[in-house]
Amino acid sequence: MTTSPATPTRLTLAEELLLIALDDETGTVMHLPPLALELGLAAALVGELTLEGRVDTDPSRLFVTSKAPLGDSILDETLADIVSEPKQLSSEAWLRRIAEEGPVLRDRITQRLVNRGVLQSVEKRLMWVFRTRVYPPTSGIEEREVKSRIMTLLNNDDIPSPRDALLVGLLRATGMFDLLLGEPEQVRLRDRIDQLANLEEIGRSLNQTVAALQVALASAYMGPV
Repeated sequence: MTTSPATPTRLTLAEELLLIALDDETGTVMHLPPLALELGLAAALVGELTLEGRVDTDPSRLFVTSKAPLGDSILDETLADIVSEPKQLSSEAWLRRIAEEGPVLRDRITQRLVNRGVLQSVEKRLMWVFRTRVYPPTSGIEEREVKSRIMTLLNNDDIPSPRDALLVGLLRATGMFDLLLGEPEQVRLRDRIDQLANLEEIGRSLNQTVAALQVALASAYMGPV
């Protein structure tokens, strides 16, 4: 009897971003600039809501276009927060607000990946005394699929889907490409990364989300959010 090959689990942008941020061998988050992952996850949530037609942006504000829930607890809670805010806030302000829950958000996304069998939860001891928990991939198929999809995109001339173009923008803004690619690859692919991250086809709103992420990250490097 022939066994069908495993297929990767469908992931949200935030789940894909977190999966890429985890080191394969240690199961811990790679060393990133301050608040890069927290703000990146916030931008991934806003980007997902934009792709799903729930929010939109203009140069000065982020606003709701549909209150209909998506059936995803994290996305629906983020949408509910935006709906309940009486003031009109910019995309950057929302990224900062969502990122304030960064550790909790990261833990929730991690636990969901564990529950879905994408990651394992493994307890380890540091210096034989302190307990810590790490999250190595279960099979690695989801992580390989995401990385393969992005690397294929970087090495051809295809026009990407808005989702993949946005993911490239998030990876660039958070500095993850510096960890994923060696220096020769970074030099060779820099123009293509910039092209994909800035494509008109990904839409004004998504471009503004990535731009807001870059502004928020620049501010984070100079002080706390």
